[in-house]
Amino acid sequence: MGIRTAIDHNPIVTFGLLFAAVWTLLIGLNVVTQMKSPAIGDWVGQHGFGGVMGLLVLTAFLVLILAVFGALGEPDPTPEEWPPE
Repeated sequence: MGIRTAIDHNPIVTFGLLFAAVWTLLIGLNVVTQMKSPAIGDWVGQHGFGGVMGLLVLTAFLVLILAVFGALGEPDPTPEEWPPE
């Protein structure tokens, strides 16, 4: 029900978020395939520690995308009334 509700509320933002999530996953896969071992060694070029840090940043970005997507999937995005009845 969440994805249907999100598409009903704002389809452009929903498809944009899905595109950004897929793009982030593909870039993360690209980083994993190109990075070397994170062991201490040659720190010039594409090294493992930089790859691990890049993956952490991409993971944080993906979590943020999923949180926004979850907020779009709420059935009623307005706040509750105060005081409650």
